[in-house]
Amino acid sequence: MTAFYSLQESSSKDLSDWKSALQAVAGVYVITDTHTGKLYVGSAYGGEGIRGRRRSYVETCHGGNKELRALLDREGRGYTKYFKYSILQITDIKTDAEVVIGYESRWKDWLGTRLNGYNSN
Repeated sequence: MTAFYSLQESSSKDLSDWKSALQAVAGVYVITDTHTGKLYVGSAYGGEGIRGRRRSYVETCHGGNKELRALLDREGRGYTKYFKYSILQITDIKTDAEVVIGYESRWKDWLGTRLNGYNSN
């Protein structure tokens, strides 16, 4: 798992091999809230793959997820110190979005993130 603040720090460093690797794959990731134990499962596909999705979290701290956004509105951006980011599954960057979303849905089911986490869909 990668601490959320590490994502922010690494985005400013020259790690071109690492960035290229993440840009070349699609997949499913999980954000763990280490304070509550709740999880958020998401997916990345098309464009810049996992790297592009990761960048969205670096820029917004919530990646557009309404549950994470509400949490950060209540607790403040500093709450991201409790977020850990991990990749659950990688696929070829050319994998159809519907396939990747299907993998994401299965991970949500397996981990129970709709009932006990930050996934509302």
